[in-house]
Amino acid sequence: MLIRLFQSQDSDRIAQLFHDTVREVNIRDYSPSQVRAWAPDDLYFTNWTEDCTNSFTYVAEEESEIIGFAQLEANGHIDCFFCHKDYQRCGVGTRLYRAIEAKALELKIDRLFVEVSITARAFFKSRGFKVVKEQQVACRGEKLTNFVMDKSLTKYLEKPEHFVVATFYHFADLADYREMRSPITDLCDRHDLKGVILLASEGINSTIAGSREGIDALLSYLRSDPRLHNLEHKETYCEVSPYNKVRVRLKKELVKFGVTGIDPSKEVGTYVDPKDWNQLIADPEVIVIDTRNIYEVKFGTFKGAIDPNIDFFHEFPKYVEENLGTNKQQKIAMFCTGGIRCEKASAYMLAQGFDEVYHLKGGILKYLAEVPPEESLWEGECFVFDDRIAL
Repeated sequence: MLIRLFQSQDSDRIAQLFHDTVREVNIRDYSPSQVRAWAPDDLYFTNWTEDCTNSFTYVAEEESEIIGFAQLEANGHIDCFFCHKDYQRCGVGTRLYRAIEAKALELKIDRLFVEVSITARAFFKSRGFKVVKEQQVACRGEKLTNFVMDKSLTKYLEKPEHFVVATFYHFADLADYREMRSPITDLCDRHDLKGVILLASEGINSTIAGSREGIDALLSYLRSDPRLHNLEHKETYCEVSPYNKVRVRLKKELVKFGVTGIDPSKEVGTYVDPKDWNQLIADPEVIVIDTRNIYEVKFGTFKGAIDPNIDFFHEFPKYVEENLGTNKQQKIAMFCTGGIRCEKASAYMLAQGFDEVYHLKGGILKYLAEVPPEESLWEGECFVFDDRIAL
């Protein structure tokens, strides 16, 4: 499940989701005439694009299908909060709420408040909300019961519990990666670590969150394996854990690329430290390429970087073939979020005969952590694949 911010092309599907959820889920607690008034036959009784753009609207997506959305206004008001009728009690609401609370803490909002239906009251109560009052609201000729509820975030702002978020990957020959799954899962459970760890025969890739002690214990355990001894990681911090459970998954590839014979553990492009990146990409002879997908690029990118306009990373080889293949002597500099995609992309380009291929060591995350803001050539935010959405 991916939690992301609203895009204008989501409007039609959000309108339909709202309508179907009210008509088929809220009907448990409201009469037919009430749900028809609440969600009229005209799906566009409101301007969804404008409404969603004027707030922090988070969208839950599963395999390109929108399965929920929720809105946070700058004053702490949670407006629409709906989960697809076929995805009730599947964790969609939990993920959406975590994104909202994380954003509220980032904005230093000390109180969240919401008007919830009879149907949603239990959900918000379980998240620490208290009923302020029950009320009757008029809606297109009908009166509906709902509840004003609120939650104080003051204690989180005064004494925030900072979670350490560690991001790492390492290409290595892990022929026994299946056997590695159980002990890693057990260690994460013992230390209450939450996040995703991917294991494949070609290596490991992860973003994991928890206490300082827990993160250190995991990294120490992994580095005790000689094949992972040189594993490097990056850290950020947040006040709300961006994950609600740990998942250790077995994969065919750490990142889907679809090209056989590429082994980043043996050959990759030239690493460029963040402190030297600005000088490299300022060279007019260097072609700077953002290897991420369209959605990620929209959040932010380096000034002057080329957007390959790809939906998925496995489309990158086609982009290279169609746009870069005629001049393999040109200097190429690539970057991605944490560096792993550039490892594969640079290995592929070297295999295709390109002479000079560079990539940002540690990716955008390491660059943002090490390069002073006044020297940074980054423009915008950096999308991340967890409930924080962007950094």
